[in-house]
Amino acid sequence: MLTLIRALVDYELDLIQIIAAQWDVDLAATDHIVAADELAASIINQRAVEDTWGRLSDEEKQALTDLTVQGGRLPYVQFMRRYGDIRPMGPARREREKPWLAPESVTEALYYRGLVVRAFEQSPSGIQEYIVVPSDLRELMPQPEARHTRPAPGYAVAPPSKLVHDHLMAPDDAGSLLAYLLIRQATNAQDWLSRESIEVIDRHLRRNDEPAYRALVTQLLYDQEFIADEQMLTQTSTLVDKERSRPWLEAPRTHQIRLLIETWLKSSTWNDMAYTPGLEADHWPNDPFLARQAILSALKEVPAEIWWSIEGFIEHIKQSNPDFQRPAGDYTGWYLRDAYSGEILHGFECWNAVEGTLIRFILEGPLRWLGVLRIRYGAFILTPYGLALLGRSDWPMQPDPQAHIRVDEQGVIGVPVNVSRYERLQIARFSAWIGTPPPNIQVSGKRNLPGVMEDEGTYLYRLTPQAIERITSEGITLQRHIIPFLQRLSGHSLPANVVQMLEAWEQSPAEVIVQDVVILTAKDLGVYERLRKHGKINRWLGQPVGPQAHAVRREDFPALLNALRQTGILPLFEGHEKDDWP
Repeated sequence: MLTLIRALVDYELDLIQIIAAQWDVDLAATDHIVAADELAASIINQRAVEDTWGRLSDEEKQALTDLTVQGGRLPYVQFMRRYGDIRPMGPARREREKPWLAPESVTEALYYRGLVVRAFEQSPSGIQEYIVVPSDLRELMPQPEARHTRPAPGYAVAPPSKLVHDHLMAPDDAGSLLAYLLIRQATNAQDWLSRESIEVIDRHLRRNDEPAYRALVTQLLYDQEFIADEQMLTQTSTLVDKERSRPWLEAPRTHQIRLLIETWLKSSTWNDMAYTPGLEADHWPNDPFLARQAILSALKEVPAEIWWSIEGFIEHIKQSNPDFQRPAGDYTGWYLRDAYSGEILHGFECWNAVEGTLIRFILEGPLRWLGVLRIRYGAFILTPYGLALLGRSDWPMQPDPQAHIRVDEQGVIGVPVNVSRYERLQIARFSAWIGTPPPNIQVSGKRNLPGVMEDEGTYLYRLTPQAIERITSEGITLQRHIIPFLQRLSGHSLPANVVQMLEAWEQSPAEVIVQDVVILTAKDLGVYERLRKHGKINRWLGQPVGPQAHAVRREDFPALLNALRQTGILPLFEGHEKDDWP
C-alpha cells in the first residue's frame, strides 16, 4: 500500500514546498527527503485532514469519494476522463505559472494539495498508471457509506413477450463438421475459419450463414485436437482424430456443451475481436483473454432468472472498467478500421465502436452460441450453463433423452437431434446427407422432398449405393454391421423392404442402373443420319435409345448444344419455358 511519505520522497523539493503551503505547514528543512518526512508527519493528522476537507469544492470531494469507493485507486486515464488531467511541469514552469493558484482541473487541484499521487502498478493488461489516495491519508478522510452489495452491472428489463425454446446447436454442428471431414477424407479445415460464407459447409449446419459461428466451432475442434493441425498431420494420415473425438461424441449433450464453453474460455487461438462485425485490422493487437475476463466478472453480478439489458450492461463496463483491454489506457496505439467506412478508430471517443461492439459480439455470439446466455430483443438471461460457468451453481449433468431413428420404405433415415452425435456420424458414413433441421424446434413443417419424412427436429439422410460402397471399402459389411446397427437405433422397426434391399445389394451390387441423361431425338431418319456423320455432334452422343434418338450425359449437354448451333441447327428444348433456354 502506498503511504504518503513513500510518495513524497519521489517529489522535487519545490513541489513538496507547494503542497506544504496548501496545508499551512512551514518547512524548515532544505533537503527534499527530510522535508518530505516533515510534511507527511504534519499532514497525517485528523484535524489537519478535516480542515483541508472543509476547504474542498463539492466536485473535489466527489472525486476523492469515487477513489475511496474503489479502494483508493483508479486507472489514471479513467479518472482523468472525468476529472481532468495534470499538466506536465518542471520546477521552472511551476514557479512561472503557479498552477496551484488556478488549477485547470479537479485532478490538478487535488494533486497540488497532496491528496492524490500518480503511481505505476501491475494490472491484468500490463503496467498501468493509477491515481491513488495514499493509504494512511485515506484512513483519515470521511468514509462513504458502506455498500452491502456492488452496484448492478446495468438494469433489468421486462421479459420478452415472445419466447421460443433454444436448442443448443453447437454440439450438433460440431458433430456435422467432423462427419463431413471424415467422409471426404479432407486434409484441411483452415478455410472454415474464414469470415466469409462457405455454402458447401454452412448448409450442413443448423446455425448456417453465420461465418463467425462456423469459425468458432471449427477452432474449438482444433483446440481439442479433434481435428489435426498441420503439425499433427505429419504424424497421422487423417484429419479427424477418431480416438480423441469419440469420447466427446459419445458423451451426453450437457458434457459436450461444458467442454465447448471451457475450451472457448481458455482458447488462445480464438480471438473474438477478429470476428466482431464492423471491425477490420491488418494485425489484431488485443489479448482475447482480457475481454472475456471483464465480461465474465461483470456477469457475476447479474441476477439469476432476470432478463438484463445488453445496452445497460455495456454502459456499466464503460463506466466501471473501460480500459479492460488497453494497456495503460492507450487508445491511439491500435490501428483498427471501421469495416464500412475504412476510417481509423482512434481515441476514447471510439470506445463504443470498438470495446462496445466487441462486448455485444461476445454476448450475442460465443456466449449465446455456447449456451451461456439466451438472447432476445436486446436483452439476455443467464442459463444454467452460465450460472455454472460463473461458479454460482453446479454444471448440468442430465443424460440425453431416449430417441430412435426412423427409416422409411424409400431408404430415407430420419435422425432426431437427441440421438447421440457419435451414432449420427456413423449413419452419415454410409448414407447421403439430405437436410439439416432448422435452428428452433417448434412445430413440424413440410419439406418439398418426395418420400422424405416431415420433421423439423430431424436430420435426413438417404441410403445410396455410393455411400454404402464408401463404408464397405473399409471392411464394414451390411449383414453383420449396418443392418443390426439400423435395427437397434430404430427400435427394431426397420422396414422389411429396406432390409431386403440392403441384403440384395451386398449379394449382387448394381443389379439395376439408373442414369441421369438427356434424350436427343431427330425429326426423321435423314436428319438423324446427318447428325451421326457430323464429328463435332457425334462425339457427344451416347447410347441409342430408339431408331432416331440417343442418350446424352447431362454434363455433356451444354457442349452438344454448342455443337448443334455451330453447325446451323437450332434445337428445340422441350419441357422448358420459352425464356428458360439453356
